[in-house]
Amino acid sequence: MKTRKKYGLFKVLLVCLLLIVVATYFIKGREGSVSYLAIGDVVMDYIQSFYYFFDTAVFIAVVGGLYGALNKVPSYRSLVRKTASLVAEKKQLFVIVVTVAFALLSSLTGLNVLLLIFIPFVISVILLLGYDKLVALSSTVVAVMAGFIGGIFVTLKDSSSQYSVSYVTFDKLVGLKSNWGCVFPKVLLLVIAVGLLIFYVINHIKKIEDGEEKNLLGRRDVFYVVKKDKSGKVIKEEDTKVWPFLLMACVLFVLLVLGFMPWNDLFGLTNFDKFHTWLTGLKIGNYEVYNSLISSNIGAFGTWGSLGSYMMPIVLIVLFMVVLKFVAKVKFADLLDGFVYGAKKMIPAIALVMLAYTLLVCVYNNGFMETVITNAGKSFGDNVIVHTLITIVGSITNVDVYYTSAGIVSPIVSSLTNKANLSVYTVMFQSIYGLVQICGPTSILLVIGLSYLEVPYSKWLKYIWRYVLGLLISIIVVLMIVSLL
Repeated sequence: MKTRKKYGLFKVLLVCLLLIVVATYFIKGREGSVSYLAIGDVVMDYIQSFYYFFDTAVFIAVVGGLYGALNKVPSYRSLVRKTASLVAEKKQLFVIVVTVAFALLSSLTGLNVLLLIFIPFVISVILLLGYDKLVALSSTVVAVMAGFIGGIFVTLKDSSSQYSVSYVTFDKLVGLKSNWGCVFPKVLLLVIAVGLLIFYVINHIKKIEDGEEKNLLGRRDVFYVVKKDKSGKVIKEEDTKVWPFLLMACVLFVLLVLGFMPWNDLFGLTNFDKFHTWLTGLKIGNYEVYNSLISSNIGAFGTWGSLGSYMMPIVLIVLFMVVLKFVAKVKFADLLDGFVYGAKKMIPAIALVMLAYTLLVCVYNNGFMETVITNAGKSFGDNVIVHTLITIVGSITNVDVYYTSAGIVSPIVSSLTNKANLSVYTVMFQSIYGLVQICGPTSILLVIGLSYLEVPYSKWLKYIWRYVLGLLISIIVVLMIVSLL
């Protein structure tokens, strides 16, 4: 039973890989002929995934290491206890507030996976309140993807930009001139997705309290912050000052928002670019102050994504821990031990995430999805239902939103003969991708959450399918409304 829980998601991903291999035997690839995907090529693609997405693997390990190190910091443990104690009498309200907060942060900033930096803290509090892992995952991971579905400022790299890195919303990606044309349906979907999620989670909590369902709490680990002696007995600690840690966490979040929101591409704001130009040009004699002391590779706020999705967050986390060592007066050896322990705990999650990326590498190298899109256009024309099904498959196989947009969204838009319903496709692409990330086996946040908390994928599907179905129906209804506008 334990083995099944541990390797359930691994088996699902292997089945997905097998289906891709089989598909290459029947569907022509990018070269216009059937190009069989050999088993050896799949193994090579898995190795390649570490090369292509190395920063993702390091980011996951560093986040795990961060919380392993934080477990050695008294002020952090005190913060978790104080937060749980403060909201103990309003536990359900806390879950609601957290759910809304993560959804709004995702919708308004588009950070999504980067919010993983803050998710473990909230999970710790939710588990301390006595709620189970399903509540913890729903209020954080699912809330982030609900925010993506109704994302107002969700952006992605422009796949058509060859010589410079720029960012576009789904609206501009499909060819709409304004970002504001689909705001109403996005806001509507955001309200529906978050409202349904809150109802779903509260209903699950009530079923546990009534004894209709078991509390899936399980082991206490890095996310469940306690201090134990050598015998394993929990040590009762006195509360310490938490404001320095809170201040540092707030600064970290503000830097992430400032650095990764494409201010110029979204709003036409060039202030950060101008300031960066002035700062990098600042000299004392021939000595370039900023470039020599900080880095010539760190761009202006709003352009950090061009360095690689996760390089700057990794740098910020490392700096955060360095400052924390002095502020919290913790021994470097203790922080290092905690970091190594936390990073090691993320190894299974990293292995699964890289396996998910292997699907992307296999599909991209073969190119058979392009053939599927072309044939669908010839056979069904501008059929939004067919294109929705292709988007579902593409969102699973292409994993990352950028590769989904480049490999699925852009080819579909190019195949359309009637451009009158672009607003429908905009809402459809964004909402369907977000929906797949809630239940799909290749969802990065979901894979990390399920792996670390040891929640079986089958258990997750059994729990979440009603919410996904309700949300899918809601998306269809909203798409019908958009088509009439």
